[in-house]
Amino acid sequence: MGELRILSEQTVKHCLGDKIDACFEVCSQAYRYYGRVGSVLSEPSSLYLELPSDQPKKCRLKGAHFADNGVAGFRLASPGAYYTWVVDSQTGQPEGLVAENWLHRRRTAVTGALTLRWLRPDLQVIALIGAGKIGFECAIALGHAFPDASIILGCRDEVRGELFRESLPTSVTAKMSIQAIEPAVRSAEAVLTITKASSAFIQGDWLRDGAVALSMGGVPEFDFTTWQRSQHFILDDLGYALKQGDLHHWVKSDGLSVDQIQARTTALIGDVALDPEKYQSICSGVTLAVIQGMAVCDIAMAGLALERATALNAGRVIDLDSC
Repeated sequence: MGELRILSEQTVKHCLGDKIDACFEVCSQAYRYYGRVGSVLSEPSSLYLELPSDQPKKCRLKGAHFADNGVAGFRLASPGAYYTWVVDSQTGQPEGLVAENWLHRRRTAVTGALTLRWLRPDLQVIALIGAGKIGFECAIALGHAFPDASIILGCRDEVRGELFRESLPTSVTAKMSIQAIEPAVRSAEAVLTITKASSAFIQGDWLRDGAVALSMGGVPEFDFTTWQRSQHFILDDLGYALKQGDLHHWVKSDGLSVDQIQARTTALIGDVALDPEKYQSICSGVTLAVIQGMAVCDIAMAGLALERATALNAGRVIDLDSC
């Protein structure tokens, strides 16, 4: 069977922590591959397993192939632990097992920043709602994608918000201010949400004309008026979006149908990646984007980590024929 390279969390960060340009590029390539090929995800795109524990716990498996870089595989998310199993896209032979707790946060952040840069490359004011670990990476990615823009951290707790701001690199801290959520949303040209909210907390009427609402969390964040106000809708994976996040909540609670979603969909993110200028010109008015993360980007990032680790002789290599 050959050799399997195993990368720990520490090794992954060592390989890619300061390689944000490379992360942006490989996710761009993965989205363009998705735009060209279309069918790149496993069927179903996301498989769930409820564990028979006292408290509800769930494992999730998502697969994809990214033949442009010669990799395929599966991302396994279990409670508190994320790994990507990488195989050769032609032979299916195992290549690596990559820890993904940090890597999926970096991937989420990069894909959000890419979406905004493709749709609105001249953004000057961006609201970030979410001050957790993924929000930290989002702030870095937004600062990288929009070096001249100001970032407003919208939060309920100003003290916590200031601690979050101070934890960021100085290059990001210098361009970040803190406001309550409603004024932050009203001021921004784009709003990125990545929270653990239990109910929707952003009203669509708060959005400026021409704003982008970028829903990335797996929980309800924007209320249904956001859907009603939007003139354009950008999506990554409908199957996954119907299982969690704003779209799932609107279908479940507000009577939104799959037919209505499909009729409203302006483009998939792969289409946008292939021709961003087209969507910059047609996506006037309020644009809603539901970008929650595709396995093709997870595979691309894990493949990049393995490539860097091989060059650095990092990680642990296991001979599968002799262990």
